[in-house]
Order: sequence, then structure tokens, then C-alpha cells
Amino acid sequence: MTKIAYRPDIDGLRAVAVLGVIIYHAFSSVLPGGFTGVDIFFVISGYLISGILYKGHREGNFSFKEFYARRVRRLFPALITLLLVTMAYGWLILLTDEFEQLGKHVAAGTLFIQNFVFWSESGYFDTDATLKPLLHLWSLAVEEQFYIFFPPILLLIWKRKWPLVIILSILLIISLFGNLVMSVQNRASDFFITTYRAWEFLGGSLLAWWHYDREHEKDVPSYREALSFGGLFLLALAMILIHKGDPYPGWRALLPVGGTLLLIEGGRYAWINKNILSNPIIVWIGLISYPLYLFHWPPLAFVHIIKGWNPSPSYIFWALGVGFGLTLITYYLIEKPTRYSKSSKIVPILSGVFVVTGLLGTMVWRGVIHTSLDVRDPKMIKVEKVVKDREWWKGLDLVWSKERMKINKVGGNGPQTLFFGDSNTEQYAPRIYKVLKDNRGADRGALILACGGIPPLPGVTCPKRQLSGELVPKLYNTLASYPSIDRVVISALWPYCFGSPSEYLFDGKMISESPTKEATLLSFGKMVADLVAQGKEVTVVLSIPVGRELEPKRLYRRNFFTPSDDNRLVLTKEQFLKEYGSLLDQIATVAKANGASVIDPVNYLCKDGICIVEDENGPIHYDFGHLRSSFVREKVQYLDQTMAP
Repeated sequence: MTKIAYRPDIDGLRAVAVLGVIIYHAFSSVLPGGFTGVDIFFVISGYLISGILYKGHREGNFSFKEFYARRVRRLFPALITLLLVTMAYGWLILLTDEFEQLGKHVAAGTLFIQNFVFWSESGYFDTDATLKPLLHLWSLAVEEQFYIFFPPILLLIWKRKWPLVIILSILLIISLFGNLVMSVQNRASDFFITTYRAWEFLGGSLLAWWHYDREHEKDVPSYREALSFGGLFLLALAMILIHKGDPYPGWRALLPVGGTLLLIEGGRYAWINKNILSNPIIVWIGLISYPLYLFHWPPLAFVHIIKGWNPSPSYIFWALGVGFGLTLITYYLIEKPTRYSKSSKIVPILSGVFVVTGLLGTMVWRGVIHTSLDVRDPKMIKVEKVVKDREWWKGLDLVWSKERMKINKVGGNGPQTLFFGDSNTEQYAPRIYKVLKDNRGADRGALILACGGIPPLPGVTCPKRQLSGELVPKLYNTLASYPSIDRVVISALWPYCFGSPSEYLFDGKMISESPTKEATLLSFGKMVADLVAQGKEVTVVLSIPVGRELEPKRLYRRNFFTPSDDNRLVLTKEQFLKEYGSLLDQIATVAKANGASVIDPVNYLCKDGICIVEDENGPIHYDFGHLRSSFVREKVQYLDQTMAP
């Protein structure tokens, strides 16, 4: 297959990309837009691979077999090593559900569908991103999906002699337009799905066409310094000004994509390209950027799994050191010898090992291979049990549903209490059922209208949630359909709704920011007042204690090489109120001012100044922000007054 001329400055660009991602993952406040390094990788990949394809087609020696064999040699050695090492360490220290999820991600990694898996897992109840050791492989899946479909499309265009630039430009525009639309309508899809990322590769492909098909590869642009400086400026803007909470990719991705294209077009002789990007140290980082990208993230994720939400910086540096050490071992002892081996058996062997790795991941996912943690340990048995204790709807009658939004009913057909809110309303269903299950005829009943991840706040939307903005209108529709409703109980995980940066918007602005926060609460107060004016008895339930200290998996701290120890995490009432008390006071004040009564679960779920973490049956939470169902059913009595005759 035709080779293209080596450009050290492009390896320098790879170094910029991978260092940006690493700094962001390790210390996001230092470089809030460092994750845009992935976009730099996409453009570079589109440019280099397309250059190979163009030259091969022009010279008539392109071979699909050789093309994909080169991809196997390039990708599989380091990727197989990563998957096996991560799975082995996961076997040592992960709990059963964590290990099974890791197996699922390993299996997806060998099919290059991680982006679809993580996209499907991006819902409200999913594991936090920092706790997924293979989350970063979504970008590799996007890249490989593009290179499964792009070469055949390009071959068809070439053989039919269709206008290549016009077709690629149309495809780029369609993908870019879809990206812009989905950045508003569905952020998760826009971030993970290849069709909305393809324009970044196609930008590199069009530049490669200019260089390798139009034979401008060795041109020295007249404005190379301006192009190069402009490109560097755009990359700097992207990494400094773009933040995690911003809709992305969207139009903001034009900054890293445009900056990368300008730097590549500036050429190897532009001052920045020649003196900075082609610096031997920078080039060396670029050369190891692939295994460095693969191995930098799992150690960081394992630190968060073992040491919690906000680990000491020393652990972060140790994780980076481990990742760097694994990178060097993999690059020099595995990747390079395998990639440049002359043996014809390398590709079949790599492919076979890759398949076996996927099968191992599947066996872990399906519970055939178990974690090493001793399940006979009573503490571990309790943890394993409570993380699955979330049978909210057992015994209730489903009367209406739309995706995750549901209305369930229990009790008699007399006066009704309507429970309204997000997943913190859903968690109360077992208690509601226990209190009202024997009611019949004209006895009191209850309706539960709730949707996880959708706050009961009028006018509040969330671009990443499909049913955003539909919950409050459904409230009024339900009130009209059930005139027997005389009580409305509103509850939510308020600290999550107003957390900073918030994913929830009011008039297009984050509700965690003042004065948007005040406007949101004012709107909420008007809704409460309207319900009271309709003759409803309204109760607002404040938040249960929440915090990473309350997660059952953190109740017993794990060490890096042993299952657990007895150093327990503690959340005091004072700590919780210091962080969220002001917000909850504001919500309570607004509720009372508009005629509602208020229930504060903290008064029931904290004892002697300490938030309750476990009872005789184990941890009372199944995650950091929800109570386990059996605890709610038997012991959460503070809602009973809203269901009294």
C-alpha cells in the first residue's frame, strides 16, 4: 500500500490532543476544555487515513485486505493489553455488579460499539462516568465505525467517477447540521453517535484530498504562519473556554476542528509546526499517544472507585504514573514489535486473541466468571444485596406511561393523594403501597406521577433528556382527569436539580446560577400557589441526605490490593446542611409562602448529628441519592400523614 510522507508536526498535534485529554481527566479545573483533544484526534485520523486511501486509489494499488490488516496491527496489540489488564485488576477489587459491567464494556470494546453502549447507559440512574474504567474507548469505536463505512463509500465514488469533493462536502454538511441540531435536542446522542461526529473526520478527509489527490502535499502556503498561529489560537480557545456543562460538540467543536485543520494546512515549515510541534520530546509523546490515551484513564477510574468522589491529588499523580508506566511497557515491548513484525501470522493471531478477549468479557458480563471478592463476607453480602434493592413499583397498577414517565395507582377510589416528582418520588412507592394497599371502595388512594431525571419545576428543560418539559404539563392533565385528587405531594432530589454546573435550564440558562435560580423558584412558587388555589392540599418534601459517603459501595472503603477494610465514611448533618442547607431553605420558604406545608426528611434520616448509613439489614441507600426499597417500605413514615384519612 502507498505510504505518505511523514510529518513530525502531526505527531506533535497528537501530543497536544492526548495531553489535553489527560489534564482534563486528572485536573479538569486546570484545563476545562481539554476533552476537545478527542476532536483533534478525529481530524488527524480523517486526514491521515484518507491520504492513504487517495494515494492508493490514484496509483491503483489500494487493497482492502492490506488496509484493514494495517488497522489490526496498529490497534489490536495495545487494545488487547488494555482490556486484559483492566479486566484482571477489576477481578481483584470490583464488586459483582461493577465487574459484570466492566465485562460488558470489554465485550463491547472488541466489537467497537462502546459508543452505543455508553450512549444507552447515559441515563439518570447510570453509574457515574468517573467509575467506568473503559469509558474513554467510545472515541475509538467512533473512529473505527467511520473507517468501516468510509473506504467502501470512497471506492464507490472513485470507480463511478462521481464528484468526490461535492459528495464529501454534502456528507460533511449533513453531519454538521445533525450535530448542531442534536446538541440542542439530545446531547448524549450528539456526543456518542458517529453520524454526528463524522463531519470532523470528513474535514480531515477534504484537506487530505487537497494535499494527496490534488498533489499539494509539498506546497508551502504563502500564509503558513497566519494559518499556524490561527490554528493554535483556536485550539487554545477550545481548551480554555469550553466547559463540561456546555452543549457539545455543537458549534463549539468548530474551534478544535478548525484549529487542527489550520495547523495541518500551515505545513511542516511554519514556525509553530517546525519549532514547537516538531520538537523531539513533543513528537515522542505523539508517537506513544495511542497507548497513552488507552492507559491514562483506567487507573484514574479505579482511584475514584476505591477512594471516592474527590481523592487526594497524590492518588491522581500515582494513577497517572501507573498509566504512563503501562504505556511505555505496552509501546516498546508489545505494540512496536507486533506492529512491525514481518510475520504473516501476526494478523490472524491478533484477531484470534481479540475474539478470545471479547468472549472473556462476555463471560464476566453474564456472571460466568466471578470477581475475587469473598462473597461470604457478611459486609459484602449486604452491599451486594442493597444495590439491587429498588423494587419501586411492585404491587402498584400502571395506569399510564410514556417511556420513563409513569402514573401508578394504589388504594381505594375515594379522595386521592397525587405524588409528583422525579426518582426521589418514585423511591417512595413501596411505602405508599404498604400504607394504602388494603384500601378499597371509597377509601383513600394514591397516584404517583414521576419521571427519573425530570425535576417538577415548571419551565425547566434539559437538552439531554427526551421528556424534558413534559412533566409539569402532565401534572395539570392528571389533575383534570382525576378530580378526586385533593392532595399533591411534590418531592425531588433538589441538590441534584440545582447542582453546579446544572444540566437543567430555565429560559436557556442553568438553574444553578443566579438570578436564574431565583426565577426558577419563583416559577415553582407560582405552580404551588396555583395548586392551592384549586383547593389542593400541597406538601413539598425536601431532599433526603445525599452524598458519596452514603453510597453502599463506599460504606466499606476498599484498598488497591485488598477487598476492604473497616474505615467507614461518615456524613454529618452539619456537613450536608453546609452544602445544601441554603438551597433547601429557599425551597421551603417558597413553598410555605405559597400555601404549602413542608416535610424535611433530614430530621428523620439523621440521628445525633450523623446521617444514617445503615440499619440491621445493611446500608439504607442503594446509591448516593436514593433509599433502598425495603428501608422505605418499613421505616420511612414521614409521608404517612399525606395518606391519612
